[in-house]
Amino acid sequence: MNNSKPVRPELREKVLRAVEETGFQPNAIARSLVSKETRIIGVMIPDISNNFYSNLLYGIDSVISEFDYSMFLAISDEAVEKERKYLRLFKEKQLDGIILSSIHFLEGHSQTLHEIEVPVVVTGHDLHGYQIPTVNVNNVQAAYDATAYLIGLGHRRIACISGPLWDPPCGLDRMGGYRKAMRAHGLPIPEGFVAEGDFTAKSAYEAAKRIFEEQERPTAIFVATDLMAVGVLNFLHDEGIRVPDDVSVMGFDNLEIASLTRPMLTTVHNDPYMYGRAAGEQLLKQLRGETVERMSTVPHDLVIRQSVKALV
Repeated sequence: MNNSKPVRPELREKVLRAVEETGFQPNAIARSLVSKETRIIGVMIPDISNNFYSNLLYGIDSVISEFDYSMFLAISDEAVEKERKYLRLFKEKQLDGIILSSIHFLEGHSQTLHEIEVPVVVTGHDLHGYQIPTVNVNNVQAAYDATAYLIGLGHRRIACISGPLWDPPCGLDRMGGYRKAMRAHGLPIPEGFVAEGDFTAKSAYEAAKRIFEEQERPTAIFVATDLMAVGVLNFLHDEGIRVPDDVSVMGFDNLEIASLTRPMLTTVHNDPYMYGRAAGEQLLKQLRGETVERMSTVPHDLVIRQSVKALV
């Protein structure tokens, strides 16, 4: 049936005819008991409605499907208890490997992953102190480059809306890259120019509202995700503040929505499809017993559109 051993042609024809006549289907459970493989990869993401994660899934599937693996998808809704539940479920299902994206990485998770005893890859986190392979963009450098670009265009009063601080890459790292660029160019960061969002457009709308309550307003805003940048654009539109004539807006991720806004969003290109492919490749290497890098970095660059204006 699976061409694992040589078979006489007349016997093969007899077996295939019997399969066709009876409508026989292989039993995946029984097969996995023999082979010790399920050919299924568990993938956990926080939000299926976010284009970043749907494109990440496409990237993963493009790799694992080439080697006859299927995907078991879990959506955590950024809830720690759901993450733990799905990790336990992955273990119960005896999946061959696991890819995790943007989880609340806690000590309890590490213990659970150790107990699962299958290959794991994490995307979107730098897990310092753990031996779990990770795939990520250099968020500090990317945020630095985005902020430095604004500075190079003559902006001096630059605000920042980060991702949630529980998510180090989008929160601490992208905020850290912004601060690093401002310090490197000798620019002050007023306390009211820094705010935290939660990945939603609504949270960034409210953050922008607080920033623009300051006596001195920014001439540019670096926003840690494109979806939150949409919330900033909506706030500025509602307030009659023109983009980019009055305020420039820089996003991060280069999601499809970045080219659909008006003005179109200048942003950091951070390809989730490539994240997915890299994660899938790292996991397959582990399944084949090959050595993998502890940290893989995907490239980034700036995509210049219409939402940023030079002041010089």
